[in-house]
Amino acid sequence: MPHTGQGPRERRPWGSGTNLRRRTMKAEASTYFRHGEYRIDHLTHISRRHRVVYLEVPKTGCTVIKRVLQHSESGGTQPSPGVSVHQRDASPLGAPLRDGFDLDELFGEHSPWLTFAFVRNPYSRLLSCYLDKIGPPHRRSYRDVKVHNLGLAPDDKVSFREFLERVSEQPKRKMDIHWSPQTRLTGWGKISLDFIGRFESFEADLRRLMTVSGVTAPDELLTRRAGHATDAHRRLDEYYSDDRCATLVREIYARDFDAFGYGRDVRFA
Repeated sequence: MPHTGQGPRERRPWGSGTNLRRRTMKAEASTYFRHGEYRIDHLTHISRRHRVVYLEVPKTGCTVIKRVLQHSESGGTQPSPGVSVHQRDASPLGAPLRDGFDLDELFGEHSPWLTFAFVRNPYSRLLSCYLDKIGPPHRRSYRDVKVHNLGLAPDDKVSFREFLERVSEQPKRKMDIHWSPQTRLTGWGKISLDFIGRFESFEADLRRLMTVSGVTAPDELLTRRAGHATDAHRRLDEYYSDDRCATLVREIYARDFDAFGYGRDVRFA
């Protein structure tokens, strides 16, 4: 029987189940998503308590959103020391494939679930990604993984322009989630979003979502902390003084600009 969302369901190991069931779920997933099974479960967070589905877009305040959802889902229970909100297996939020949800129930035309995402101006999002993951200062071990994804060596110095040029050469299906198009991550054209919050009005939009959905959390959890903050919006002039950088972002993320209503003039980003 399909999972109705009425309560927790026993978790199964990642990728468990019969081959037939896996093939069926994979076929269902392709109806709604453009990426593979692991990424679907990693980026889709389901609150059974509030019947809410969050489609995560990295670099749009996702750490705060997950912190708030996990707090509310667990009834305010504090996570164990050292456990990150990004540790998917430690999260009280469901994962669609791992936990055997009925995807048609979650995302179908008459779904009773509230599905939402937060988005960000592509100019600011890509610069924030570069400053946090690629350019100095950075966390060395994490940067090594990211530059390898771009075909670069760990010690290579990578300018913002070179970063964008490397990204422009990648097939979208192979892009790291931090710079993958937002339309791809949110299943644009396949999944109907009930609410789209914006990074530019983050706290107001998050509070509005919480009011409608019944999600609750103390005010201090709604504040973005310094860990991943890059002040990218204050440094746009510095990094986009090279017109080629703005051109590359417009070309790579054309669908994001159109789908989410962001203007293409970087001066207004």
